[in-house]
Amino acid sequence: MRTVVAMLALSVIAIVIAEAQTPVGWKIRVDRSTSASDPDAPGPIKFVVNGARFHATNPQAAIFWNPANTIAGSYSVSGTFTLLAPSNHTNYYGLLFGGKDLDGAGQRYIYFLVAQDGTWLVKRRDGDAVSQTLLAKTPSGAVRKPDASGRSINTIEARITPDSMVFTINGSVVNTWFRPASAVDTDGIYGIRVNHFLDVEAERLAATPLPAPTLSSPSVDDGPLRRTDSETVAITGPVRQVLSRAAFAIGQPNGQELMVVAPALQRAVDADAMVTAFGRRASPVETRDLPADIAARYDGQRTMFATSVLTTEMVDLTKRLPPPVTLDEESLDALMKRISPAFTALRQAIDGSNSGEASRHASTLQQAFTEVEAFWVKQARADAVSWARTARLQSEAVGRAAAGSQWSSTKTSVDALGQQCQACHGVYRDAFDDGSFRIKKPGL
Repeated sequence: MRTVVAMLALSVIAIVIAEAQTPVGWKIRVDRSTSASDPDAPGPIKFVVNGARFHATNPQAAIFWNPANTIAGSYSVSGTFTLLAPSNHTNYYGLLFGGKDLDGAGQRYIYFLVAQDGTWLVKRRDGDAVSQTLLAKTPSGAVRKPDASGRSINTIEARITPDSMVFTINGSVVNTWFRPASAVDTDGIYGIRVNHFLDVEAERLAATPLPAPTLSSPSVDDGPLRRTDSETVAITGPVRQVLSRAAFAIGQPNGQELMVVAPALQRAVDADAMVTAFGRRASPVETRDLPADIAARYDGQRTMFATSVLTTEMVDLTKRLPPPVTLDEESLDALMKRISPAFTALRQAIDGSNSGEASRHASTLQQAFTEVEAFWVKQARADAVSWARTARLQSEAVGRAAAGSQWSSTKTSVDALGQQCQACHGVYRDAFDDGSFRIKKPGL
């Protein structure tokens, strides 16, 4: 049910230390979902040691680490992960590294993950509320999908040097990132991340210091796109020239320039600004719209087709970005941020047959939808007023049914409530690629 799907892109973070089932020295940090369309499963996380293997059964997403497991400088970090059964939808699992303050509000770490659909990605957690995509979800034949038994085994590794970061899956290089140190800090704790609805075993988790001469990537004198062993590449560097609205030249580690072409940029890059471009070698079709003099300056070996272009603030310029927020949108967004966690908590209380909690969250929703109704009255949007009023009435019905432990009626009312949210969202909420929303103008 896609109700208040992305009303709130943030996660509620909790530290959980379950001494009875957590391996000695290890810690767990839960990353709870607040998405009404993708709520967590009920029950506690189980993280146990089974011989040389760690076994994580995750109703909720979490990270697992031992504070003693730290490494810095040039190193390799790797692990072998067995997915014991497919999830009911795509979820990711794998390595975390560069961890700092993992049990505090300033938590930071990088995570390199794979999924059962044959894709991988690299993200960064920066504080309790911010999760940033560094290398976007990418399909690769190197990722093993579940076999007939439902299991899959993937060994993943990140090799870090001062000049590059190389990501491998089952021995195949899926990405080489040149000059990553300009964008991310890789020193710190290493461990495991497993998202919700997953049952995963991890073994051979290790980080090994390597001498810089043996760890360094092969020569990049010919440019990153001449490397044939990497499916994709990323490069962090300064913008040397702005060539067109969607094309620019970025400085390479060898001092030469690499032309980057994006399908579209929502905002032009600034000259001399540091950016991170992620993609692959461009095809002739992808460069055919460039001015002839620009295309002639670069051959196919030095042109990247970028699927993402990140600023130093990790804003992806290839994504559709929102316009400035208005006072009306701030008011509505504040209401949505009350509704989303209350709705998720209500569903969880109903699943657990908890009358008191269900009644409390239903009351919160009733008050919030009263305010939403008043908001749309001022906007003179009769259809939105009707949806908000119906949602308020269904919240009242949920509260009454929960107080009497009439769980069948409660679930019916919750479904009806969610349908009102979905209807209003479809007409009046415009979602952007950064997870934010704006009020959609009717007819657009």
